[in-house]
Amino acid sequence: MILRRGACLAAALAAVAAAGAARAEFDPEAWNFVREIEAPKKPKGDHACFAVDEHIWASTPDPTLRDLRIVRDETEEVGYALWTPEETPPRVEQRQATVFNLAKRGREATELTLDLGESPPTTNRVRLRTPDVNFRCAVTIEGSEDGRKWKTLREDGAILDFTGDERARLTTVAFPDARMRYLRVTVWTPAGGEPIDLQGATLFQEFPAEAPALPMLAERGVARRIETADGRDTCHTLELGAPNLPVSKIVFETPQESFVRRVRVEVSDDERSWHAAGAGTIFRIRTERFDEANVEVAFPEQFARFVRVRVANGDDPPLGVTRLAVFGRPRYVFFPFEKGRAYRLFYGNASARPPQYEYARVFAHVDPSSAVGTRLGPPEHNPRFIPTREAPKPHPWIERNQWVLYLALAAAVVGLGLVALRALRRPPESPIRP
Repeated sequence: MILRRGACLAAALAAVAAAGAARAEFDPEAWNFVREIEAPKKPKGDHACFAVDEHIWASTPDPTLRDLRIVRDETEEVGYALWTPEETPPRVEQRQATVFNLAKRGREATELTLDLGESPPTTNRVRLRTPDVNFRCAVTIEGSEDGRKWKTLREDGAILDFTGDERARLTTVAFPDARMRYLRVTVWTPAGGEPIDLQGATLFQEFPAEAPALPMLAERGVARRIETADGRDTCHTLELGAPNLPVSKIVFETPQESFVRRVRVEVSDDERSWHAAGAGTIFRIRTERFDEANVEVAFPEQFARFVRVRVANGDDPPLGVTRLAVFGRPRYVFFPFEKGRAYRLFYGNASARPPQYEYARVFAHVDPSSAVGTRLGPPEHNPRFIPTREAPKPHPWIERNQWVLYLALAAAVVGLGLVALRALRRPPESPIRP
């Protein structure tokens, strides 16, 4: 009896282990769209990638892209990794310099000189310190080896500050790489104003950021744009043509030469309910000495179909905007690649669970620039799709932690052996006599 019960227990545990080890099969009948993944004729590499396009964004249940599945040949599901290129900020190193000759040149300008020493390092940025607000000043930067003969490094630099409900401040001026002992900075008096006060300056060398292996920003096509007046604001409503699109920057195109405008950005999924995405100040100021502009508004990434841009005009005429460009970070899909095999992408399944692939950990050690560039064929409706079919249920906890199951099974086998051994060693019981 004891042996029989132990055998039943072991069989049951083995069945549970086998069921837990079995991977939920990919069911193509639950996915609406399928596309061929087309590789070049002579691919070289063990990994491949493609970019997520608007049709995928429009057909996926949410911005996580949890319904993407890649199938090799006919039935073999292949793991993949989603990759979003991140902006790498430029490397900046501060340079030591002594400030002297800080003075005002009558009402014409304020200037200062910086001494970098006998062996000057390379510099290409200077940040000016001033307590003043609400100014815009032209800046000239000159360099000299001996403090007597000067060469102009930049003559159309600018610093500015707009302080109000929101503040825009720019006090760093870039100039070509220079290795000169002396740098002289002249800040010209703004028209109709007084020379600004300078408290000092700091020199830097900025090293350009490395370009990512794939484009970091993608322009979103604008399917529809509506311009309306709303009080002292001009509203530009943009339809991007598909839901879930990632957006993070707006770029203005305008022929107007001199302007300063506050901008607010809102997003929506349905063009009825809007929420704030970000804000900024755009400007362009051009004079004989001054040429500085910023026509971009960057904001934390949002996912939306509609973008509304509010430009505050104040009492000025509306800013003439000829074009608004919307940019967002693209998503790339990387997957293991074998030459001569056929690959297809399935998507469009609202009930799909987020997949868990070990390739996501492998990809952390893959150079994105080494991947084979592939492209997606035209979208096709999956002929095997059944609208009422649901995706396989999520894996149970025990499947993701199979070591617990195997440990329990091993302990049960050991316990069963001990019970059987004890039963064999026990002396036979004497029959009970009447």
